[in-house]
Amino acid sequence: MDDQLEPVAAALAALEDSELRALVVAANELVLMAAGLLSWIEHLADWELNRRSGLDFPLQPPDAAIAPEEGAESIVAATMMRDGFADANGDNAEPVVALFDAIVGALASPAERLH
Repeated sequence: MDDQLEPVAAALAALEDSELRALVVAANELVLMAAGLLSWIEHLADWELNRRSGLDFPLQPPDAAIAPEEGAESIVAATMMRDGFADANGDNAEPVVALFDAIVGALASPAERLH
């Protein structure tokens, strides 16, 4: 086993079976919670790569991939990703942090900003 994984394995060994099952459920819910967001982020990156190559197609709004009932969860997930990049990369993360700030802004519709 990789030396870096030994503390992870030790921490896992200390968990009860029920805690391990809850961890699996939580991880699956996070992925499901952010599935639309992840699809939209993939679209954003594809759009920019294609734009740079000279291919022009419409940039889709968040609601093209994210269901209205997933809006709040998507904002939370995007904020978590933003903070993760900021914490891991410091000043080097500024462009990615700016992107996630813009994504969060786009996710918060004018009606949501009033509530």
